[in-house]
Amino acid sequence: MNYKDFLEISAQFSLGGLITEQAHPHTVGLSEFAKNDLKTGIQRMKDLDMYVFDVLMNKLDQLAHMNQMVLDTWSKGNRVFICGCGSTGRLALTLETLYRQITKQTNIISFMAGGDVAIIASVEDFEDHPEFGAQQLNELGFKEGDLLISSTEGGETPWVIGAAQEASKIGKPFYLYCNPDEVLTVQRSQDVFNNPNINKINLSVGHQAITGSTRMQCSTVLTYAIGLAILCKENFIDYATNSIKNVRQYYESIDAHEFIAKFVELEADCYLKKEFVFYRSQPNIAINILTDTTERCPTFSLHPFESILDNPINPSWSYFVMDVTEGNYNNSLQAWESLLYGRQPRALSSNYWHKYQHKVGLEKLLSHDISQDQIERRIKYAGGNHNQFRIVYDQDNLEMSWEFLSPNAERIHFAKVKAIDDVLGQNIVLKCLINIHSTLLMGRIGRYQSNIMIYVRPTNNKLIDRAIRYVLYLLKQNNIVNENITYALVCEHLFEEIKTLVYGESIVLKTFERVKNLFSL
Repeated sequence: MNYKDFLEISAQFSLGGLITEQAHPHTVGLSEFAKNDLKTGIQRMKDLDMYVFDVLMNKLDQLAHMNQMVLDTWSKGNRVFICGCGSTGRLALTLETLYRQITKQTNIISFMAGGDVAIIASVEDFEDHPEFGAQQLNELGFKEGDLLISSTEGGETPWVIGAAQEASKIGKPFYLYCNPDEVLTVQRSQDVFNNPNINKINLSVGHQAITGSTRMQCSTVLTYAIGLAILCKENFIDYATNSIKNVRQYYESIDAHEFIAKFVELEADCYLKKEFVFYRSQPNIAINILTDTTERCPTFSLHPFESILDNPINPSWSYFVMDVTEGNYNNSLQAWESLLYGRQPRALSSNYWHKYQHKVGLEKLLSHDISQDQIERRIKYAGGNHNQFRIVYDQDNLEMSWEFLSPNAERIHFAKVKAIDDVLGQNIVLKCLINIHSTLLMGRIGRYQSNIMIYVRPTNNKLIDRAIRYVLYLLKQNNIVNENITYALVCEHLFEEIKTLVYGESIVLKTFERVKNLFSL
């Protein structure tokens, strides 16, 4: 695609009017708080998380209907499918894993754009293809009597819409989203709204802590909503009300600054010194931790987790490895099956995906080895100093520890908080805490400006539009105003910069400088 091709379809992806794409006034200056006032930064982000609970409490009747349809589906021996793209895809896989962990049952099937490999290696260009969503649904054997729960933070993701529309041909799927109906004017969203066979649930939680970063409050509310619906067996209103109240009270009681601030400082300092980090956790929360570390790549333009097939291998700043208390996994497949709580990975392998096998095949997934063997291997090929951030959750405590691994093992810092007797709720709180942690450490090393995602990687049409809008925003902020500075002109120069863009560079800043110099002559 060139810039002219994009401009021809740009009206379908001009999403600046969405609430999720606009800056939150409560987190303006967050990058400076990350560097100079972590306590305030943490509290500002925690404040936004608290609103999630209010939104859920106001949607219990609709969620109760979804819960009843889930129970009816199972009562007839059918399956519930959960799907999403990017962040919502990862939450789909997370929910299946939690469900398997809590109930020991296998009647939920989760899938995301690009298959399971997308949980560790983003394949965001799949997002633009509604036919891919429909194809993945059908390949998993979705049939009459099954139920699809689809989620899209923005409410306009083509892949998710494709899956929902396909499911509506033989059933009444659910479609959950996080923007007000009145701003979702693109035709594909209107097609969903006008389809009487699709159940719509609007879970708008407002602006995100980082502009456009829907991996945060949007994915939190969607995870909690769907989690409640699939885990409640009876009396949904009472069940959900008690869970939300208890989890809210628990989250409010945690001194998040005391718990995570030191870890923010340690990890940020590590990257500034060009050292490396291993994230480690056990199967019960592993997918939650992997999700947060994976999502840093497209959000902050970090190099993705490397593959052992890469030549040469360019090590990412951090890497996730499964933690075990006894023994070891014999290979990458066993580690992945443990992370997915006993199920085999769902890679895309039919002839339909032949030309994408290098991105979505099983070999690609397993080449991202998350077994403990990767620790020694990575220390050898990456060189330098390595640290370990270990996160553990059991029925009593949520614990975090930071250790220096090489050349000598040494514990540097340790913190814990008391856990609650609500596995879903505990995972929601853990997600919020690690989202705060990763966001502030990225602000501490300059990966966003104020609360604007200037390091966004333009890997699909929505992100191309976002990058163009951010360039226009910076030009205006810097008083660079000219009638010739248009969306189309910025788009043309952005596509020129894309040709030479490498990981670690900001397409927004590069394009901003290019246009600024053009009009400074």
